[in-house]
Amino acid sequence: MRSLSLILILSIIWTVIFVAFGVFSGWLTITVDIPWLIHPFSFMYRHLRLSIVPFGMLFLYYIYLVFRIKFLLNEKTTRISTLSYYNRLLNTTISLFFGVGVIWTAIGMETALMNALTSNTGASGHEQMSAWELLNRLVNGGLLLALSTTVFGGICGYLLRLFKIILIGEGWDSFMLGDSR
Repeated sequence: MRSLSLILILSIIWTVIFVAFGVFSGWLTITVDIPWLIHPFSFMYRHLRLSIVPFGMLFLYYIYLVFRIKFLLNEKTTRISTLSYYNRLLNTTISLFFGVGVIWTAIGMETALMNALTSNTGASGHEQMSAWELLNRLVNGGLLLALSTTVFGGICGYLLRLFKIILIGEGWDSFMLGDSR
């Protein structure tokens, strides 16, 4: 655990050094789009829309399960079957992050296609729309949602696996191996 912290700190320090060198030498220009920092919830809603609800519920359940497992690891009378049960629930919760991302990708793609293919251009409905108009309808109709939820679900899934190892890994190993240090 100590070496992981040291590696993380050194990585951040080297990143700051390289970015500073790039900025001061003129090779790197940093432009910051501040509105997403000022209004992070509207940014999240714009990109994730109602997928925030299942992602949020899963995250709260993940936190509950991590603390439940940590509590059980400190109890002397905990049975391995109980601990294994909560571990399977935690793994399933992490996998559901990927699943919600994939399901909302399908929802976003279907919404984008339906929005792009349904034409409200006139009474006859046979007018041609331009490629830019079609692209605009796809992006604003749900393509952004599809891509954002895929990325968000994947990133959360992998990060939550990493946090599981960091938060309960050593205690889990000690309990399972009977190490009573």
